[in-house]
Amino acid sequence: MEKKAKLLIIEDEKPLRELLEAELSRSGYQVQVAADGSEGLARYSEECFSVVLLDVKLPGISGVEVLQRMREISDVPEIIMFTGHGDIETAVKCIKIGAYDYLTKPVKLDELEMVINKAHDKNRLHRENINLRIELNKLDSHEVVGDSLAIRDVLKTAKRWAATDEHVLIYGESGTGKELIARAVHKASARFDKPFVTVNCGRLNINTAESELFGHMQGAFTSANKARAGLFELADNGTLFMDEVSEMPLDVQVKLLRVLETGEFRRLGGSKDIRVDVRFVFAANRKLKECVDKGEFREDLYYRINLLPVSLPPLRERREDLPLLIHHFIRINDDRFSVPWEITDSAMQLLQAHDWPGNIRELKNIIRRACILASEPVLSPDLLPFAPTTVTTSPKIEKTSDEPLTPLWQIEREHIVRVLAEVEGNKSLAARILGVDRKTLYSKLEKYGLDSD
Repeated sequence: MEKKAKLLIIEDEKPLRELLEAELSRSGYQVQVAADGSEGLARYSEECFSVVLLDVKLPGISGVEVLQRMREISDVPEIIMFTGHGDIETAVKCIKIGAYDYLTKPVKLDELEMVINKAHDKNRLHRENINLRIELNKLDSHEVVGDSLAIRDVLKTAKRWAATDEHVLIYGESGTGKELIARAVHKASARFDKPFVTVNCGRLNINTAESELFGHMQGAFTSANKARAGLFELADNGTLFMDEVSEMPLDVQVKLLRVLETGEFRRLGGSKDIRVDVRFVFAANRKLKECVDKGEFREDLYYRINLLPVSLPPLRERREDLPLLIHHFIRINDDRFSVPWEITDSAMQLLQAHDWPGNIRELKNIIRRACILASEPVLSPDLLPFAPTTVTTSPKIEKTSDEPLTPLWQIEREHIVRVLAEVEGNKSLAARILGVDRKTLYSKLEKYGLDSD
């Protein structure tokens, strides 16, 4: 077992406190100690521990009351109660409040370590489940599909960078699959069995960014009823994928740079530095050097993260991968037919001829739409939104030209694509030009398969 658990020992007897600190530190744990309940609560609220060893009999605030307050602050750490004067009634009460176990002194060190290890395993699973709930809507598939020379070169580079522990920067247009490449880097690294946490910096604003990334203390702001670990802590020992890093607010960029340089940060409202071991993978659909020149991105941060770049080609430059991608998306989107799908030649020609401004995400959404609309397992041109419009006899519509009528959604989609191209993917500027707020723009991008990775 990898002994990287963070322990908090709250014990008023100094000899025992110092003995536990020395022996458990020697065993490889990261140990902090407190001499009473007030000091223990202060440390507990400042940092996210894996396991807490809490004495029942403490001066001032009792151990049982400390347990209650800890559970009001956070339910993440596992709390082991121990006492020299145990009774069944107190033990049952502690377990009901939320203690992991109840031990009676004296306890052998090897037995204590065994309980700590089991509690740490449960804590690790708890944290992983928190992250899985965040990631649940992204679990359709994490495969990198394709056999073109372009994608093979990308995967070769990703595998080479994965062998190091340095941070990686992935460039690519919106929808090209930058998160899949980030996951490939993570899976090929020594951290493959540790958390992979994602955050879209474009969705963060100045008011939420610090709380999301760094976490916050109880009472740090009006709705902060409990202390909460941020994404940096959830990604400890693993990988944090930061998409659309060019959209991060400048004042948050300063704090990110400090984390990259020192591995330390403070929770919002906290007064104590927290140390983490995180491997960062960044992604951008804009040229960061141009963002630096425009004053939209810090130059020192740019040079810090641009050490190991990966350039991901757009779908129009790897058209030979289209058949593989089409069949892949059919497989993950259709469960109505028991026989293999067929694709007509005319449908394949239309798919091959399309420019794919939304790249792989656009293709995925179009195939998903076709699977929903199809009455049989055949992908035909009429299932594609950019297929030639067929003229029907009813209702009769007067036309002013020989051009086929274009659906309103397609006009809106093409206009959004043009505006994004003009502003080089800058979502904030695009939203201002289009006259909508950023939330509305993101909804439309997702609807039309143009959302960024």
